[in-house]
Amino acid sequence: MNRLLFPLISTLLTVLLVGCGAGTESSEESASDVPEKCRNVHVDKLAADWLAVRGNVADPKTRIRIEKGGADGTDYRGMYVGGFFTKVEMKGEKRDDDVRFTEIPTAKKAARVKAGEAQLTRIYAKPRLSKCAIEVFAGKVDAAGKETIPPKGVEFVLFPSQDGVTFTYEPAQRTLFLADAAKDKTVADKQVQEAGGASPEAEFPNVPVGMWSNVEEDGDPACTYDMDLYFDDRNVPELTAVSAGEVKDGFRHWFQEWEAPYSGNHHFEMYRYRTCEGEARELIDIAAIEAVLM
Repeated sequence: MNRLLFPLISTLLTVLLVGCGAGTESSEESASDVPEKCRNVHVDKLAADWLAVRGNVADPKTRIRIEKGGADGTDYRGMYVGGFFTKVEMKGEKRDDDVRFTEIPTAKKAARVKAGEAQLTRIYAKPRLSKCAIEVFAGKVDAAGKETIPPKGVEFVLFPSQDGVTFTYEPAQRTLFLADAAKDKTVADKQVQEAGGASPEAEFPNVPVGMWSNVEEDGDPACTYDMDLYFDDRNVPELTAVSAGEVKDGFRHWFQEWEAPYSGNHHFEMYRYRTCEGEARELIDIAAIEAVLM
């Protein structure tokens, strides 16, 4: 893996943002203030990938993907990454001049919110037409509907297109295993039984990462199975369409040994795919783990 990947991305994003309105002072907006290219950035057309900026400095760790759907195309869905590796799925509600997004919790998270042990993420996204941007106010809301929202938002601009670079937004449905547990299902099962989940610790820099799937759940055995791998939410070009491993005792082994570029806290993701004859490559699910590399 290229150890300079993140600095290069940050530099490229910063260069691309210069001259796009990022970092300029807010002002009252009128039709004459809005550049022609920005006139589609309004409350009905926010579906895009958005990147946080502070001044002219890009922050790819803080980003949001906004999608529209529903029978009439008016429903909003958001996938928010708030500066760490946790992806939050959100449902959007269009209002007069902004869209309010509220986290869609898992059953476990919903129970914690109801018990007063946690809060949901809530975001307000407000178009800033003169800057081709949105202002995002990210905070929390409790079970009683009481909000804690900062008075000042963070500016987000459209994510610049970069050949060959992909950032992830979707939350994982499964857990990855590291080190010996990535190689041996018996070790992985023991971790789950004794600790309730996968151990996040692994030695740096060579990190075995893996999981097992039930072959019947994966689909037709005549199809081919492969995976795309991501480190810290970014794709690894040389680890794209990596073939899945062998099948044993009804389980398919998905495994790859990574050369991680940095020690510390990091995030591994595995997008699992199935390709059947005459059909397009189809995503099965996503597995991930936040690791502590030592």
